[in-house]
Amino acid sequence: MIEKSEGNKMSWIAKVTLAVVLIIGLGVQATGQNDRAEVIGDDTSQVDPVPAARTPSAVDAEDVPKALEGEFDTRDIAAATAWADQLHLADWLGPLAPLALSPFFGVACLSGLSLWGPDWITDNALLGSAGPLRSVPLFAVFSALAVLTSIPRLSKVSKPFAQAMDQLEAYSVIVILLAIKITASMTAESVGTNEAQLAAEAMPVYTAGIFSFTANALLLVAMTVNVLVINSVKFFFEFLVWLTPFPTVDAIFEVCNKSLCAALMAVYALSPTLATVFNFAILFVAALIFRWAARRVKFYRTMLLDPVLARIWPGFATPDPRGVIVFAQSAVGPYPAKSCLRLRRGDEGWLLTPATPWSPLSWGLGGDGHVLQCGTSPRLVRGWLTHSIHAEADDDTVVLLKVSRRHDMHMTIVLEQCGLIEHTETNESAADAAPRDNAIEFA
Repeated sequence: MIEKSEGNKMSWIAKVTLAVVLIIGLGVQATGQNDRAEVIGDDTSQVDPVPAARTPSAVDAEDVPKALEGEFDTRDIAAATAWADQLHLADWLGPLAPLALSPFFGVACLSGLSLWGPDWITDNALLGSAGPLRSVPLFAVFSALAVLTSIPRLSKVSKPFAQAMDQLEAYSVIVILLAIKITASMTAESVGTNEAQLAAEAMPVYTAGIFSFTANALLLVAMTVNVLVINSVKFFFEFLVWLTPFPTVDAIFEVCNKSLCAALMAVYALSPTLATVFNFAILFVAALIFRWAARRVKFYRTMLLDPVLARIWPGFATPDPRGVIVFAQSAVGPYPAKSCLRLRRGDEGWLLTPATPWSPLSWGLGGDGHVLQCGTSPRLVRGWLTHSIHAEADDDTVVLLKVSRRHDMHMTIVLEQCGLIEHTETNESAADAAPRDNAIEFA
């Protein structure tokens, strides 16, 4: 009797679990369908007594209590299994972290696993025999690209070129990865098997207002965001390594980056599920420092590239009537350190606003920005790499703002538009403080 009761209990738990899966995973009801006449033999007058028939994979809310009382419909079980197998979440999310760390090298590793990996590795939605990664020319091309993009990162002289190509590399691999996913989905649909048809019909659709998204579309968006966030944080640390004065640090960082990418690919080959866990852990850490790193990347890029662009393109050096672009050395009002802001003279003082109206810094602040109440006009102090603006507030605090050398040829216009005065003090103490105030810092 005990064994019988335990068996009934386990059967009831299994039914409840599968019912929950059917509700969540197959949450697309068959609505607005016409009654279906079921032909029995050659007599079309006999119809199915069920008034509103459904497609083989659709699930109604009324089906759940019926399923708990009797046996499960094998068609619903097949639809749930096919839907879960079609997404292959671990197969697609597992390699995203190594792809973000080294895009071209990561694709070369995936292609090599698809070509020469054992059967238990290639039994994978991404590495399968029908996938586009199973190609020797593709492996050769991405291996060559990995070498060509890695060599410039080994020295500080060629590192700026490699940094510029890094962004192009990341976006190109995102496009390739999305193309592979779409191709794999189209291949699965063209097979025409009962499982593929059931999975296509059971694919949930999420509606938000006037927009609707399938699970595949949401997976594509998640893959793109995953790669961009991790790659952006990695790009920041590469920039810091390039700014360090030690020549061998760049080569050491690149070797460690490739080694970590290869190690994560090895984990993915052994267990896509474990690789997905590692990917989420890396993504979580990267998301925590993403905003912090993005502000500093913007700061370094502006300070180093703006003077070069102003020399190449004279129109770029013309001051903007809306104000001059500045970066807060430390937190100013609602803006954190290294925020990209625009400084201009207002009616009540000197106004700091986000440099772009769509910036997250402007969310919830309206168009007012932050007003600096200064008793005297802020002072512009020139430097070798950057200029700085010292604004002495009424409460005796000094707000330090960094400015690039973009407008050096029109500095008089900038001083007039923003109501600034140029610092001309040449005593020894000021000369000693200027290099510290106008250097490129690491934090």
